[in-house]
Amino acid sequence: MNDNQTVRPSWWYCAFGGAVILAGIGLFLHTLFNGILHITDDLTQIVVPGAKDLTLKPKLMYTVYLEEHSFVDGRIYSTTESVSGLTCVVTSETSGNKIKTFHPRGSMTYDVGGRSGRSVLVFVTEEAGVYRIACDYEEGKEGPKAVLAVGSGMTQRIFSTIIKSLASMLGGMTLGAAVIVAVIVLRERAKKQLAQAGQTPL
Repeated sequence: MNDNQTVRPSWWYCAFGGAVILAGIGLFLHTLFNGILHITDDLTQIVVPGAKDLTLKPKLMYTVYLEEHSFVDGRIYSTTESVSGLTCVVTSETSGNKIKTFHPRGSMTYDVGGRSGRSVLVFVTEEAGVYRIACDYEEGKEGPKAVLAVGSGMTQRIFSTIIKSLASMLGGMTLGAAVIVAVIVLRERAKKQLAQAGQTPL
């Protein structure tokens, strides 16, 4: 009679747990880098001096970024010269009111996908509708052509990307670790049962 018995489950199940951990790390990196690469997708670019009509949501804070390096319609812009004297006026096409603009409390910058910018102005919309953003140099002053980008919620998108990335990694690590621990616990239990039966575990 053979008293030797193979302990179940096999150690190979730990490899599955390790694969789940690696998948969580991979999903973390994919979510993080994909989110960062598309962080500027919702920004609307305006070549200035110039104007553009934007359809905006109500009661939201919008940020205006000055892009030092950018490209619009196949043309590359690099603003190395001073844009001192450039002023922007935001007007609601619905009410005709001029919307107050002010400097942001903190500086928000980005450098991704060949575009880099920094926050220079913010404004809060009234009702939903079309807003005209017109920017020009003060009378008697000249300056280079530049690119402004307008959008809202960039900070929230960055925060959301980070949270989703960490959740992916922690989820994968937790699940993978749980599989490995379960295998160890079940194997130890099986060893004790075999020992009590007078059999030798392999």
